[in-house]
This record gives sequence, structure tokens and C-alpha cells, in this order.
Amino acid sequence: MNLWFWDHFLSGWRDHYPDRTLFGIGSILGTRVLQAYDRVLVCGSGSGYSSLGPVDPDRVRISWVRGPLTARLLGLDDSIAISDPASLLTVMPEFAQLPRGGNGTIFIPHRSTAQLQINWGRIGQMCNLQVVLPNQDAKEVIRKIIGADLVVTESMHGAIMADAFRIPWVPIKISNQFNDHKWNDWAMGLGLTIDAPESLALPKKFWRLTGTLRSQLRAARARKPAPQPAVGGPAGAKAARMPETGSFDLGEDGRQRVKKLLVLAAPVIERILAADIRRAMRHHVHLSAEGRTEDLIAQMSDRLQATNDDLHQSRWP
Repeated sequence: MNLWFWDHFLSGWRDHYPDRTLFGIGSILGTRVLQAYDRVLVCGSGSGYSSLGPVDPDRVRISWVRGPLTARLLGLDDSIAISDPASLLTVMPEFAQLPRGGNGTIFIPHRSTAQLQINWGRIGQMCNLQVVLPNQDAKEVIRKIIGADLVVTESMHGAIMADAFRIPWVPIKISNQFNDHKWNDWAMGLGLTIDAPESLALPKKFWRLTGTLRSQLRAARARKPAPQPAVGGPAGAKAARMPETGSFDLGEDGRQRVKKLLVLAAPVIERILAADIRRAMRHHVHLSAEGRTEDLIAQMSDRLQATNDDLHQSRWP
């Protein structure tokens, strides 16, 4: 979205200040990433994935940030926090006039969840909804959100867009990549408390347990002398310890067995996930208070106008 979004709201900014980097939509604020750029303009970005502290105002100009948690990490007053700029899609002519609702329920997984080797079409059938994968064209995903009657989403920006267009939405935790900090940062500005049920809780607990047991087994075997590999045996036929790391290579046969196991487990995972989604749809529907999103959009529009004025009158240092 950032590739085309800001050319609408900050027209000409690339030409006026080619040496300044714009930090817009996303949880991209962090000390290390900010230090990688000489001059930065922040319009609505948030924290979430790395450490963050006060910044040099001579290098980093902040128009606003996503929420109060980000503002506090920067050592700034909560007044600098408004909301995520993706809400501004509602005032873009391309989307503002589209009909809202009428196309049923959609489900948007997190990008890491979307990589699971499961049948998303089958999950959609079991839940009577359409699965919208996050790697699709951004504008097409936006149009599907606007046309939905309900948005079940593990992607925070699915919820942000749904709320801005007044489409009820349901948050759900599936991947371990679900980031409570960034969700709460955004929700606090709306006066919301995120109530996101966890899906696949039992399979994830089992996977963590087996992961711990595997680590303990590797550590125990690493303390023993390494067995000498058999001469002339077929490569990869048996598991062999890698002396330099103490880890174990399953061999090609072992890797194929794991893949087959995952394929066999997929239908079970799909049924559990579908049941969790159906349960969430019944009990965890969210929508901000009437007028709240509109008020935040007006505040962001004011900040953008001030930024545009400074840009075109060359008032940036």
C-alpha cells in the first residue's frame, strides 16, 4: 500500500524531498531501522517488532504515530498518537464510493498462517466464508473488505480497514506472529479492548512440547561421543549427528516422512481451525463506537494538511 497510498495524500513529496524517507503504514518504527536512514518523516507508523526510544528531532520529523504505546516508547506525549493511516482509505475516491457489505463473511489470515500447507478452500466451505489471502493484490483485498458483511481477521490491517468502513470484524490468534502490542497500540486510540481468541491452542501446545523434548534429546546426545558413520551406506538413509553443531539431520528419508505426516495431519488441523473460526464469529465481534473512526480520520487529515503546507512552502529543515 505504501507504494501508491502516499502519492495521493502527500502529492509531490518524492520530488520535493528525495533525501527524506517516509515511514507510513506498518509496525516499522525501531531504533535500528531509524538509524539506517539519514532523514525520516513519520506519518502514522507504529512500534511492535524491535526496540524503540527517543529520536533526534533534527533527523526524524514526526507528524503523528499510530497509538499511545508507540508515543510513550518515543518519550512523547499521547497527543502525538492518532491512529493507523490505513483508515484514510475511506476518503480516497477510489474506495469511498464503493458499496459496503452484501457479500457475506471473509477471513484474512496472517501472512505466516497463510503459508500453512492446508486447504484454505475447504476451511472456507466449513465456515461458510471466503478466505482472502494477504499476498493478493492490496487493492483487491481492500475491495473485498469493503464488500464484506463481517471480517474475521488475523491481520491487523484487515481489522483497521474493516472498522474504518464500518464493517464488523473479529480478531483471532492463529500464528505465533500475532502481535498483541501493535493491536493494543491501535485499539487504544479507538477506545477498544482487543478480545482475540486463540485458535489451534492444543496443536500449538503439543508442538511446543515436542520441540522442547527434541531440544533436550539433542542436548543429551550432543554430550555423548559421536558414532562413526558406516562406510558405504546409502547417503541420508539414517539420521546422523552433525559434529560441528550437535544437531541431527533426519536424512532425506526422514524429511519425506515428516512431510507425509504433515499432509496426513492437515485435515485435522483444518477441522480444528474451522471450528475455532466459527466459535469466534459468534462471540468476539468488534466495532468501534459510531463517529470515533471519523474523528480520528479528521485529525489525521489535519496533520497531513499541515505537513503538505510545510512541504510545499519548503519549511522542512
